[in-house]
Amino acid sequence: MNAFTVTPGLLEPAIALEAQVSRTNLSEVWKGTRRGGVAAVAVKFAISSAAAASLEPQADTVSELRASGVRGIVPTFFSSAPVPHLVMPWIPGGTFREILQSIRSGDDRARAMRMLFRVIATVARVHAEGFIHGDLKPENILVEGDLTPLLTDFGMARAVQRARLDSEVSRSMDESAGGWGGTLHYMPPEGLHGEPPAPSWDVYAIGVMLHEVLLGARPDRAATPESLRAVLPGAVVDLLLAALAYSPADRIPTVPRLLALLKPIQDELTLTGPARLARRAGRLALAGLAAFFVALRYASVLVLLSGYAALLIAAIFMPPFLLGLLPFVILHMVVRWEGPESEEEARIRKQGGVV
Repeated sequence: MNAFTVTPGLLEPAIALEAQVSRTNLSEVWKGTRRGGVAAVAVKFAISSAAAASLEPQADTVSELRASGVRGIVPTFFSSAPVPHLVMPWIPGGTFREILQSIRSGDDRARAMRMLFRVIATVARVHAEGFIHGDLKPENILVEGDLTPLLTDFGMARAVQRARLDSEVSRSMDESAGGWGGTLHYMPPEGLHGEPPAPSWDVYAIGVMLHEVLLGARPDRAATPESLRAVLPGAVVDLLLAALAYSPADRIPTVPRLLALLKPIQDELTLTGPARLARRAGRLALAGLAAFFVALRYASVLVLLSGYAALLIAAIFMPPFLLGLLPFVILHMVVRWEGPESEEEARIRKQGGVV
């Protein structure tokens, strides 16, 4: 056995390898069991020199974060013999990718959002400790049986960047699933241009996953901002656009800042069952009320103009009827006319506000 060839069998006295479960152009992951079959483990091997050099720093990063009280991270341990590898507990619940693919209803979407909020909170703690993840994507979010999300694949940002940019773009990042396993879709534009990883990388990746949860597709397969506002609240669209900004200077800079901006709309995105339906009904009712007042405004003006026209015609032929204009003048002073609805008023009304 060497650093680039792994076969089933005894890895070390305590672990027996059973089968390969995934492979990328950087590493492969095997399922194994500890001696006596008492616990299943995942074992990660590097298949490139750049990735091999990152294994121990990855385990050190995870250990430091967990020692600092950061939860929601898969425990990761490094061993150098007989070849460098990482050992992690086996998480049988799949990945966040399966959660995304299983969304069929509003409640499914809200539950996925709850999981993603937990991920965002974990990454915010990671940023607060001075680290970045650098390779956030649904495949790197493992899901426990109780739907608790756990982050994995830490400490690979710079090594992954060099390996990706030096390899052919057409080469599969995940030979079992085809394509690049989604990784390139979660990398910001500056990453593809060779810039070093930064906190805004994680913001961009989370923005892509938010887009997938809310709209069922990545931004590269989505519609224009104008069409997004037709199906999502304006505050959500504004946040998505800020997280997915092409330039890092225009993007939300860190995940803690992103989390703070998400907090005011968290309930709206995560409610399920009757609570979600009640909130939706309330928004529709407010939007209907706003539309009613806009229609009332136009109707009032039409009544006034019609009255003026009728009285003016009557006054031409019967001058005493000029006194009949007085009530309409008073009514005109009471009913304030501000002209057609402005774009800002229309935006507020579509969000359920009363203009």
